[in-house]
Amino acid sequence: MVLTIVAGLILVFITLSIGYSILTRAIGIRGIIWVVQFNEYALLWMTFLGTAWLLHRNKHVSVNLLLQHLSDGKRRVFYVIHALMGIVLCGALCWFTAFTTLEKIQRNVIDVQAVDLPIGYVLAVIPLGFFLLFLQFIRKFTEAICATETELGQTETL
Repeated sequence: MVLTIVAGLILVFITLSIGYSILTRAIGIRGIIWVVQFNEYALLWMTFLGTAWLLHRNKHVSVNLLLQHLSDGKRRVFYVIHALMGIVLCGALCWFTAFTTLEKIQRNVIDVQAVDLPIGYVLAVIPLGFFLLFLQFIRKFTEAICATETELGQTETL
């Protein structure tokens, strides 16, 4: 939940910084040079900090049109396969991006833009996000295995 709040604060930062940039351009004042660069980073961070929470709340993109036409038994199989695919994919991507990020930190690779920053620290949110998704898919897998037929497909509300 804390990371979701951080993602929301990042969205507020994006909104305010772009609004300020538009305002300064409209009135002829020189804007802040790093706004575009930091908004690029902010979009990355916001995405990877919020995805696990969305998956937990069942607010991610799903194929409800397909699921409506499946029987309860087939729906359970679909949820199990979906969770297994998520576990494998997010686990592999977490592993790969963690090593790539560590390599960039060790080599001190710099992102040369308006503000020069070590790119490894900017990218560190990617393996974190995939790890949190990995954990959520494990939870989804155990829920799909243990769920009763009536519990399958129920979604939490905000």
